[in-house]
Amino acid sequence: MRVLVVGNGAREHAIVKSLALSDVELHSAMSRRNPGIAKISRRAEVFDLNDTEQYERFKGLDIAFIGPEAPLAEGVTDKLNEMEVPVVGPTREAARLEWSKAYTRQFIESQGLEGNPQFCICKSRRDVRDFLETHRDVAVKPDVLTGGKGVKITGEHLFSAQDVEEYASQRVAQDGIVVLEEKLVGREFTLQAFTDGVRVEVMPLVRDFKRAYDGDRGPNTGSMGSYSCQDHDLPDLSSDAIQTGVGIMEATVRSLDESGVGFKGVLYGGFMETMEGVYLIEYNVRFGDPEAMNVLSLLEDSLLDVGWEIIDGRLSKPSFERKATVCVYIVPEGYPVDPKRGGEVSIAEPRMSELFFASVHEEGGVIRTTGSRAIALLAKGGSVREAREKVYQDVPNIRGELFYRRDIGEGV
Repeated sequence: MRVLVVGNGAREHAIVKSLALSDVELHSAMSRRNPGIAKISRRAEVFDLNDTEQYERFKGLDIAFIGPEAPLAEGVTDKLNEMEVPVVGPTREAARLEWSKAYTRQFIESQGLEGNPQFCICKSRRDVRDFLETHRDVAVKPDVLTGGKGVKITGEHLFSAQDVEEYASQRVAQDGIVVLEEKLVGREFTLQAFTDGVRVEVMPLVRDFKRAYDGDRGPNTGSMGSYSCQDHDLPDLSSDAIQTGVGIMEATVRSLDESGVGFKGVLYGGFMETMEGVYLIEYNVRFGDPEAMNVLSLLEDSLLDVGWEIIDGRLSKPSFERKATVCVYIVPEGYPVDPKRGGEVSIAEPRMSELFFASVHEEGGVIRTTGSRAIALLAKGGSVREAREKVYQDVPNIRGELFYRRDIGEGV
């Protein structure tokens, strides 16, 4: 079975490792050569992943898995489908759930689904001012992909109505529209699910840590680490909230199917449990990073088989190992504001955990950092505490001008 994996981060390294457990011939498409992915792949191609014409070279492969959001937004699934290569990943139209915040809010509203906060799709400074008259605290969301760095919230990034107006107006000038939403207060949680366009099968719940420094201090990052519990739930999160979130995802998938769009792949929902109920913060249309490492390390079924079930519309409930996981990201000094680039990373083989290469590149056998997260380590255990002890024993094996959070999974 000849399998294509698109992407070059730790998430894609996890996908490749999981697929390699089956009898497959792996082909990879990367924008930068990930040494871990390249080592496993029969063929590793490096090019602009958003250039759909470049995928002609993969004609004749049996199945494809797409990791990052940008190629999905550019229509790589559509291109591969035209070449008769089935894809685990939504079409460009279905991927609008992630690449257009305005589309998602309008779709949920038009279908009469639960989950929307109060919102406004603003096309001018006047629209922004009108919404601010009734909503003092807001979230400002660009209507394009911004790598997780475009959303700004009052009290955290914006500290006055003028700040909101200025930022929102910049996004209108740049993108044509911007989405303003009421600021939600409560407990955030995420749900990842496989879906074949009808059935939605939720994976073990994962909690990640966005802030750069211990104690949830510092700027937001792509994520500094994550954990999952041995019972696949999360502490301090009600079963009612989880069921409501799952219901919103199921209703979304069902409505997409009924509207003729359809969604096949991985759907990731970010939610907020508030005093007024559960609200959808956003959708992603692919695995989270690092959440992919947590769940795929526990997947007992073949990821290849799950992929074919998704494509064929016969998804069954996947089986996951009843263990806890802790994932720790090791990143360049200065990340995410002013990261040191090109630094050498020395790696001694971890003994208690599994290593995933993220945003690094290899030159003459030397691993060097880029401007983003470098290495992820993940350990499993009978409890979060056990997994945490294992992974932190191995962190010192990764050396360089690097840092990491020391409190991932602490106290769980």
